Amino acid sequence: MQDSFQTLKAQVYQTLRREILSGTTPPGTRLVRRTLSLRLGVSPIPVIEALHQLEKDGLVESQPMYGHRVRALSVDAARNDHVLREAIECQAARLCAQNASDKQLETLERQAVELDKILKGDPEGATPAEEHLEFHLGVARATGYSGLVDALQNLWFRRLMVFNTVNAAALGIPRNWHGQLVKALATRDPDVAERAMREHVQFNVAQQMKMLESSRVTEPVKDTASPSKNGSKKSVRKTSKV
Repeated sequence: MQDSFQTLKAQVYQTLRREILSGTTPPGTRLVRRTLSLRLGVSPIPVIEALHQLEKDGLVESQPMYGHRVRALSVDAARNDHVLREAIECQAARLCAQNASDKQLETLERQAVELDKILKGDPEGATPAEEHLEFHLGVARATGYSGLVDALQNLWFRRLMVFNTVNAAALGIPRNWHGQLVKALATRDPDVAERAMREHVQFNVAQQMKMLESSRVTEPVKDTASPSKNGSKKSVRKTSKV
């Protein structure tokens, strides 16, 4: 029974996280427990647990007498996150070049090919959030330092929110953008890897900050009922009783 609840909680968490990271549920959207439990076909308990985890992740914020909402974005916070991300990812690139096994580099290469293929196929759409996240976390994991992974994950959660909110994918990216980064890591030269990662992290940042500044993402958004484009309710599990 406990395992079943944990599985259901994980399903709710993954569904809500995917909707937030992809931009389907935009920043500022109020997350009403009862509305979410009805839409996802579950009791309020796994929804509450999922919202608490999302709050720990930095994707959701709460206030007394108001409840939860998707974390609102601000230009200042995004700029601060960028500085931290650049510092962490550049150090991760140096350590990855030095410490990654051949198998880890091969895995990163496969992920890069797939990610670049997806981005090239739909440059106007939202970035493939999970694939993008996993690639960059994979670089951090290959360093051998779990603290880098933990620090980077929450930064990347917020990074994807900004990326999809301003539709940064529409700005375009160079050919084989992530593949080029893996090639730099594979040189095993920490200086080469750091330079490549710094160029990667800094790409289009000024334009993204300008687009974020002109957006209205910090304004409240109506309660979320069903983020799906066709308006139909999406259930985590059709017949789930908790």
